[in-house]
Amino acid sequence: MSDHHLSYPTHHHHQPVFYGTASSEDEPVEPPMPQTSSSYAPSSSGDESMDGSEVERSSDLSDAAMGVGSVADSEISSRQTVSTLHPHDSISQRGDQKQHLPVPSIEGSVADMHSFNSDDDITLFKKLHGRAFASQSDGYMLPADDREHSRLDLQHNIVKFHLRRLYPYPRWVEWLLRSGQAQPPAVLDIGTGSGRWAVDMALQFPHAEVLGIDLVPPVLLNVDTIPHNCRFEVDDANLSMAHHKNCFDVVHARSIDQGIHNYNGFIYEVAQTIRPHGILMLCLGSPQFYTEDRVPLPVTEPGQEGFTWLQALLYRAYKALHHRGNYGIDAPLYWERWLLANPNYENVQVFDYYIPIGAWKQGLDENDTWVADAMKINIMHVFEAFRPLLLTDGFSTEDIDTMVKGATEELRDQTIHVMSRWMYVTAIRRDVPWHERLEEVEPLNYALETLIVAPSPPGTKSSAARSVGFSPLARQGRGPTDSQERSLSQQ
Repeated sequence: MSDHHLSYPTHHHHQPVFYGTASSEDEPVEPPMPQTSSSYAPSSSGDESMDGSEVERSSDLSDAAMGVGSVADSEISSRQTVSTLHPHDSISQRGDQKQHLPVPSIEGSVADMHSFNSDDDITLFKKLHGRAFASQSDGYMLPADDREHSRLDLQHNIVKFHLRRLYPYPRWVEWLLRSGQAQPPAVLDIGTGSGRWAVDMALQFPHAEVLGIDLVPPVLLNVDTIPHNCRFEVDDANLSMAHHKNCFDVVHARSIDQGIHNYNGFIYEVAQTIRPHGILMLCLGSPQFYTEDRVPLPVTEPGQEGFTWLQALLYRAYKALHHRGNYGIDAPLYWERWLLANPNYENVQVFDYYIPIGAWKQGLDENDTWVADAMKINIMHVFEAFRPLLLTDGFSTEDIDTMVKGATEELRDQTIHVMSRWMYVTAIRRDVPWHERLEEVEPLNYALETLIVAPSPPGTKSSAARSVGFSPLARQGRGPTDSQERSLSQQ
């Protein structure tokens, strides 16, 4: 199979199976349905979605919702696509000349627009080592150009096809977003990136309002193909979210950790946007590769036992963020404990799932074979996206070429069986008034807790033996088995 062309699996529709209780300690239990007698609870009158068969039908995704035929979903291309939404600010049109475009504003009072209130306009993009980045952030160090949004489209479909849906806990999400409610349901996608998750949610729930926010607008979406119930706004999730108070039933944030300055404060701010019994879904692809036995690859140097260019490159990008003072990428270590301590949330659930990078694993069906091959392509393009970050950290072009070439060859040759770990943490908004954070933030202990294993000291074999328990979300026995993963995606 080509590294740049993928055909989608022919069978897209998967009937969900719902579980009332988890079959093991490792399977999160879907939160119980709220008592609708509560003054805050959504009305259940006329609610057909509470019937299991109705939920099952509504959760079956259409071809459109699965992303079939959408722009650049099945191909990562180096071509520079012009944005239909903002044609004059597409990377292919920018060159070295700065463009000044009006910032999309939030509907309603201008005073409610906390993110950007320039009297004139602002430049949304900046150039760094040949790639375009969001000009409003010095922390988030992945590009925001056409190439990156095309990769994000692919990554979105990888996660979607692996879960076999757009979100965990479909029974709960689909109950929240059911039609016929007095107050129309609404969805917020924070750090929407290419906007594909927001578009897919709008297609699946045409009666719900879907909003995607980010520091730059989606650059690949065609305005004519955006559903009528979906819109995108330029907004900074690090600032106040009071202008979205009590607006959303479902809030989703995937892989935005390095762009959030204070994640615990962010979790508090987001809580005021979620309606009672609504769900917060946090997701991250870990900056750590794993063996087929789910043991972290060691961080070693060439010549040491267990050395791989894959983990060496990932570790250097991870440390480059630390050198910039950006420790936000380690925030997922604290998601669970922060949410458990937050008075705005309840029913906190945590689970991990592992995706083979390349279809080396035996017994994969058509769907999972596509996911594995697509993940290999995704990782290759992530490595290329690391170049500006590594260059700013002092690496030479030659050193980066060596690392990228070595890591790419390891993936292509499949000499190393590697898996990517994805983490989900979900929480339900309690039926109480919003609590602002008043206590001091728990200090992050970077010396003891990191999302990536520590490098081996010179003369040692490897760090793999020291890696068990390095993360509270990856401690031994925490993650579900392959069969349990499938159950989790269907709860």
